[in-house]
Amino acid sequence: MFSFLSFHDWIHQVIHTVLLKFISGYDFIFTPLFATTEIIIPNEILTDILLRLPPKSLLKCMSVSKSWHQVISSPDFMKTHLKLKTDQLVLFPGINGKYKFCSLIPLFNKQQIAQELLLIDSPNLKVFFVGSVNGLVCLCNYARETYIWNPTIKKSKKVLYPKLGTSFYNKYGFGYDESSDDYKAVFVDYYRNSYNDDVSKMKTVISIYSLRTDSWTILHDELQGVFLLNHSGKFVNGKIYWAASTRIGNYDVYNIISFDVAEETWGSLELPSCGEVNSKFKFKLGVVGSDLSVMYICYLGTATSDVWIWKDCSVSWMKLFTIEYPQNTVLVMFSALIFTFSIHLSQSEKGDILLSLPGLIMIFNGSTKRLEHTADVDGCNPAETYAESIVNPLMISDKNSA
Repeated sequence: MFSFLSFHDWIHQVIHTVLLKFISGYDFIFTPLFATTEIIIPNEILTDILLRLPPKSLLKCMSVSKSWHQVISSPDFMKTHLKLKTDQLVLFPGINGKYKFCSLIPLFNKQQIAQELLLIDSPNLKVFFVGSVNGLVCLCNYARETYIWNPTIKKSKKVLYPKLGTSFYNKYGFGYDESSDDYKAVFVDYYRNSYNDDVSKMKTVISIYSLRTDSWTILHDELQGVFLLNHSGKFVNGKIYWAASTRIGNYDVYNIISFDVAEETWGSLELPSCGEVNSKFKFKLGVVGSDLSVMYICYLGTATSDVWIWKDCSVSWMKLFTIEYPQNTVLVMFSALIFTFSIHLSQSEKGDILLSLPGLIMIFNGSTKRLEHTADVDGCNPAETYAESIVNPLMISDKNSA
């Protein structure tokens, strides 16, 4: 049974441990109490200590006292805590919306991929992944029921989607506007006026949901002549990105389309210059760490892919490395351009490369860049990473705080 006294003692042990690292830089006041010595911690030091605790420990700390709860739940505290490095978790979308998760680090251990996965309950069993930022995960199902969910604190907000009719194609994304501390979901719907695949003859409707205002903005025909390829956009440095084509059914990537979450404006990026462009060139959109990336393959018969990244502060693409794999895996890697990829680099000296694709994880040797191990995962969507946080989607809306 939970004991508040034992938990209170545990909290003080944590504080005392952390204080040892800071004691040389601060002066403390010691007050005798019941023949014992207790530390009276100034608020600024208490905040400094709490900022170094993981989210799950902070949830427990919120129940210690009203003053602790007030400190931890303040917007400034949450923003600062998000900027500190936290353990990256990997979310595996399974069959029928059942999710599993584990820490990113054990995935580089080839023997632990299956053993480390833990089951987690999502708000709805038939939802798929839209995007994740600051510990919030956006999920949606084919009935357009949308959820903004924090798996760490097990809180979710159901979003009522405006009924606009049935579209032939739909794309989506999820991102964060730091300037207004707002989270936004973006849905792009294509409506056919005829049975040809000319994008210019299709009606597009863009729906933007703001968690801060708990409201929708509906825009018409802003993406005429542009067909977004990947179902879910990748959020990187304030923008959501999709690979794009000029015709429906043509999966050759012509450029990359971006949506600025703060300004709610659209832009584009040219593809990296990889030699003579022809119909056999294939690009796949994804991320490497926190950078926008594309994987490029020249011919389907080759067994290498170039990995390029786009630095937000730069004006051009940079080739990062070339990975090598057996020829029979190339169809797996590039057959579903509607799905994105993610690459993570091990922090060890070896620097292994972990590539996440739909239903598959591939680990490459950091030195040779050759494939060393593959592991199948349930579901047809790629695994996605998220950072644990205490951001509560139910408390962000201005309507809730009014």
